[in-house]
Parts: sequence; C-alpha cells; structure tokens
Amino acid sequence: MAVKVSSYEKLLTDRQKDFNNAVFDERTVILCDQELPEGEWFCCNSCSELRSSLDKIMSSGAQLLLEPDMDIIRKKHEARDLCMDTITDLRWQLLSGRRVTEDGSLLLLAAVPIFHQSFDPIIEAHTGRDLIPEMVHGRGPKDGMPGQDYSGMYCAVLTLGSTVVSAALLRVMGGDVAELPLVATSKDHQGLGYFQALFSCIERMLASLKIKHFVLPAAHEAEGIWMKKFGFSRIPQEQLEAYLNGAHLTIFYGTANLYKAVPLS
Repeated sequence: MAVKVSSYEKLLTDRQKDFNNAVFDERTVILCDQELPEGEWFCCNSCSELRSSLDKIMSSGAQLLLEPDMDIIRKKHEARDLCMDTITDLRWQLLSGRRVTEDGSLLLLAAVPIFHQSFDPIIEAHTGRDLIPEMVHGRGPKDGMPGQDYSGMYCAVLTLGSTVVSAALLRVMGGDVAELPLVATSKDHQGLGYFQALFSCIERMLASLKIKHFVLPAAHEAEGIWMKKFGFSRIPQEQLEAYLNGAHLTIFYGTANLYKAVPLS
C-alpha cells in the first residue's frame, strides 16, 4: 500500500470542547519551531510522569514473555504441526530512537525491513522520502526531515533469540489515548501468533500506565481481523474526537480509525 503524507505546521489548540481549530481567532496560537525551549519539555505534570514511566519500561530492557503469551504461540505452532522445542527465548521490548542502546539501535534497524515487507514506502509529499524509518526511529524535525515530528513514537518489538520477528509502532497521547499506527510480522513468522503475543504485552503495558483508549488506522481489508481477533470496533467521529481531546492521530489514506477500550489491569 503506497501512501503519501503531506507535511504539517505545528499548531497549538485550546482543548476546550467549544474550540474550533478550523477558525483562526484569539484562542489560536501558532508555535514556531525556532521558539521551542531547548531539550525536553512537557505541557503538564501528567505528561512528564507518563514519559518517566515509559522511560523506566525502556530501561528495563527485553522482557521474557509471560506463559499466557507463550501459549498463544504454542497453540499456533501445534495447529500447524510445527515443533516449538527450540523456541524458548522469546522476549518483547519497548524502544525509542531518542534514547537507545547500541543493541536497541540494531533492533530498530531490523524492524524497518519488517515493516517494508508489509507496507510500501510511506512517501512524504514534499521531500519524496520514506516516513517509515523516521517513525521507527522516533525522529524529530531536527534529527529527521523538517516538518515531521515523530519524537513521541515508540517501537515495540518481539524477538526470537536476537532476531526481530514482529514489530509495532506506538504513540501515547496525553494520559488517556494511545495509537498503533503500523504493525508487521516478518513473512517467515506470520500466522504463528507472534504479533498476538506482542499485542498482549503492549495492552498490559498501557493498562499499567492507566491509558484508557486504544486507537489504530485500519485498511479496509484488515478491519475484520482487528475486530474479530483483537476486539476493536468502529467509532463515531464525534466520540473519537471527544476521547482525543485535541490530540491528532497518525492518518493514512484509505484507512478508517478503529477503537478499543484498554482492559483494566
């Protein structure tokens, strides 16, 4: 699927429910990149605390899968008469290009071709450059291409030994909403439950962070899988906007937003 994404201007919007971001008035503030404070900064304490929690999860490194997640993979192998005796070193890990070890950087590099196995390059309209590496590495406009800010993007990976077999891009917006813009499993490992296990790990993490709403852009042919296997459903635009409270999702042409309430931990 080839997708073109245009660049955007940074716009701070009032999060009151009666604010109209289509109207430029005294409540609209244009934020120039050159006027941003140096280093990391946050709009409120809750966002700062959330970032700190995510940093702690990343610092904990790769985590062995829990037994229920192993069962997902084991049953898929048994259904295909495949042996799992040697498949024991399965781990998942949350990564971000803004603070990554040398080993983590190698995992991010390995995730890019896995996404490309499932998706054509996502082309930025003005530069003609592929956005997938920008998102995987969580690059901001100063590190990547101007006008595109993916510094809040995380990449969750599932590894078999030292090999990345499944990956998902994740972004947490404020304290209530998370989105899953892209997911992919390597072709040699598809249909064996690896992404289902990774999704369970991500969902538990979001629950521990007290995230309430989970949103993703789904292509038409994938809607049924997300709805039947993972519990997502269609959501009215008005309700989605109320949950987002002014935040903006990653939007791809030809996709529809699906929604799921994050299960309580």
